[in-house]
Amino acid sequence: MISSSREAILKILVTYLKLTSEGLHPTVEKISEEALAGKEIVDTVLREHDLNSEPTSMKRVKASLIALKLGVEGDRIARYLNWREFEELSAEIFKEAGYVVYLDTRIAGDSKRYQIDLVAYSNNLLLVVDCKHWVKPPSYTLRRRIISTLENRIKALLKLAGETQVRIIPVVLTLYQPRELIVEGCPYVPLRKISGFIDWLENNYPHIRSFKCGISLEKLKESSRKVISKWGYE
Repeated sequence: MISSSREAILKILVTYLKLTSEGLHPTVEKISEEALAGKEIVDTVLREHDLNSEPTSMKRVKASLIALKLGVEGDRIARYLNWREFEELSAEIFKEAGYVVYLDTRIAGDSKRYQIDLVAYSNNLLLVVDCKHWVKPPSYTLRRRIISTLENRIKALLKLAGETQVRIIPVVLTLYQPRELIVEGCPYVPLRKISGFIDWLENNYPHIRSFKCGISLEKLKESSRKVISKWGYE
């Protein structure tokens, strides 16, 4: 790639996300103008990352993931993603960390069906993740309701009983920096700190709320819309 600063590349990627979130097919000229970057650099960045053709949700998630790897603050880009793209981006981050990710899991409970945004599995840790596409922190009452809903989803998940012994951990993933990182034993994780949280979790999971049980990963797969891992789609 043409020698260019990390910040210039980030500005190009963020501008791409901003313009495509407005339904535009941004040209090199338009991105160059808004990102205050040279046309040659813009063209190179778009071509190198296959962003120079018709924008799609998959390409927008890809651009977001690249920007995160380059060190952009998560809330700087997530504001330009819709809720589905936010979930897909979260799944890609867990995938990059070595997790097998189950998206849009639906399970029948005793009286209703429950939907889980994503479930991430690695080394007998099973994270039940609620992706909240909110910019501002919710009230305490709403945070408590979120945790209660997660607990009900986990109870439904226990119906997928099997031989794989796991420790289930509820996680709320947000755009904002929460006042408290742990609420009643449940981690609230801002998108920009998710990689650090994953590293922290490996050694600290015994100190947060969890549920030990046996799960059938095959049943979990059958109950999910899509499963992704570093080894591809399943």
